[in-house]
Amino acid sequence: MASIIVNLPETIKIRTSDNEVLMATGKLINESEVLKKAFEMQHSPEADEIPVPVESASLKKALEFLEYFDLDEPYTPDLNREIFEQANVPAMKFLAGMPEADKVLMQQAIDILQCNRLADCLLLFILDALNKQKVYQIRDNFFGDCDSYTEED
Repeated sequence: MASIIVNLPETIKIRTSDNEVLMATGKLINESEVLKKAFEMQHSPEADEIPVPVESASLKKALEFLEYFDLDEPYTPDLNREIFEQANVPAMKFLAGMPEADKVLMQQAIDILQCNRLADCLLLFILDALNKQKVYQIRDNFFGDCDSYTEED
């Protein structure tokens, strides 16, 4: 992220597209390009809520994922893959235990809010999962049913 906002509120209220209000750490603002812009555009730092075009179920999953990161440390997206993975072992374990449908749901909020740290970690998890699969399994994941193929194909 290009800039960091200082003097963040301790907590923020986020109104989701399905009209639910969620409380989140104010540090989330520096994790999301969308929230950062919305916060900067507010006329008053005491503004009650920040509306976002995300459903509450999706945002809740992203907020749960966010708990695995040290938000006091600014995100450095140019870390090499191995350093990033070692620094985020708890987050990777969290993703490993999460059902695929929940990952997809969470990804919606991550994409819409432009949370680069979360997006990069999820991408790394997907790449690692692909590296452990055989070619026919990857093909099945991306292109559909490959029951007619066997490991020997």
